[in-house]
Amino acid sequence: MQKVRHMLRWFARPWPSRESSERPRGDLAFEVVFFLVIAVLGGLTGVLLVEPWKPRPEPITSAFVGELEVETGAGLSAGVFRHLRQRLTGLATLQGPGFEHQTRWVDLGAAADLPSLKRVLEGLARPASVLNRYLHEEGHSGRPVHIPVPLSLERSSAVESLVELKEVIDRRPQSARFDFKKGTVVPDVDGRRLDVYATLDVLDRALQDGRDDVEMVVEEVAAPITKTQLAKIDATWVLGFFETPYSRMRKDADRTHNLRLGASRLDGEIIMPGQVFSFNDALGDRSEAKGFRYAPVIAGGVVVEGMGGGTCQVASTLYAASFFAGLVIRERQPHSRPSSYIKLGLDATVSYPNLDLKIENPFDFPIVVHFAMNDGLLRAEIRGRERPYTVTLLRRIVRTSPYPVKVVDDPKLPEGVELVTQNGIPGYWVRRYQILERDKVAYRFETLDKYPPTTQFVHKGTAPKGVTSPDAPKSDNHSPYRAKPALRMVQGPNDLWYEQSHE
Repeated sequence: MQKVRHMLRWFARPWPSRESSERPRGDLAFEVVFFLVIAVLGGLTGVLLVEPWKPRPEPITSAFVGELEVETGAGLSAGVFRHLRQRLTGLATLQGPGFEHQTRWVDLGAAADLPSLKRVLEGLARPASVLNRYLHEEGHSGRPVHIPVPLSLERSSAVESLVELKEVIDRRPQSARFDFKKGTVVPDVDGRRLDVYATLDVLDRALQDGRDDVEMVVEEVAAPITKTQLAKIDATWVLGFFETPYSRMRKDADRTHNLRLGASRLDGEIIMPGQVFSFNDALGDRSEAKGFRYAPVIAGGVVVEGMGGGTCQVASTLYAASFFAGLVIRERQPHSRPSSYIKLGLDATVSYPNLDLKIENPFDFPIVVHFAMNDGLLRAEIRGRERPYTVTLLRRIVRTSPYPVKVVDDPKLPEGVELVTQNGIPGYWVRRYQILERDKVAYRFETLDKYPPTTQFVHKGTAPKGVTSPDAPKSDNHSPYRAKPALRMVQGPNDLWYEQSHE
């Protein structure tokens, strides 16, 4: 054993140190046997690694890409390109409830991974490749090799296409509502929504499987309020109301149309106990597709043309009625300038989807929103089974600030002409108190509204005298805005209502 250890230590040394050291001395026979054993062990190890008794894999000369047979070592043939092109330009049929849409796979973002397909075909042609050895070990020798078509969806393109379809397929649920003309409840209607990402997964599987008919994932959306919930609804009493004037002149026809459309869509809306009503959710986007028109709106303190102009008056009238009904106002913003159609401090500005009016029903019974338009007046009512509160508004202007004047040189007006195109309005700080009285108990709530001053624009003509452009600006013919320093308004049971203004 001592000889063996010496031999092993010497044998295991690095070559330089082995040459400079003395070789262990021993019997010649022992040394020969030792090195023979080492050689035999090395040979056995090599045999175990190489496994010469196993048959070697042969190169695979052909394979199937989908239904197409191709040669493995010749790169991508024209037949492969033609086969993939036919698949990508083929039509996919997307189906949903009562809906069918056809589009090309390539327009959905389908693409072929050609470099990967080429590498797979080249690997099959080489006997020593990892892929070829794997197939050989798994017993695939002699069998046809089927390569999945390397197709995939570019997700951003597919999502963009599905979002466009979503706008067509999606339908908002319609809660049950009260029909004041018939005095009955209109049944609820369930909505539906396209699940874009679940449908994306279905599309991806269909593309891989070679299927062209795809059933989209569309979910039903239940209506928040059903007809069953309103079996015994009572809308007898007016809890609160408010009226605002509107123009019946031809030039204001588009704005009046928007008023009528918005009011009719909110008429009969029901707010359940504890529910928060959202003006924007109920009315939706004010778009031309939904029947709205361009009309004047207030944007940044300036009156401009905007889609759905007039819906702010619907929101303001509803807000004032809710105020006098004693409802809880969860979200409300005043305008950037006072509105001529409603008292200072009772307006509410809305803009889909950012600026909203949200109202909560604090009572233990459902309430109903009712709108009516007659003889130049828009009237909003909150109705229910009883009127719990007498509501008082106390309003006082606590601060004013002068409006700035901006002079604009205008080449469309003759020299020497000055035209006020927008009347200035002072800035106001308005302190309000809402007082709710019931059973000789009163609750007072205080708020502060701030209206920044509105700039007065004066256009000063720079054209030669006597020259006026056909599209020259027009003067602002509205009367200067005036607000009483103090106001008191009261609404209560038994048709109690009065208003008092104070200088």
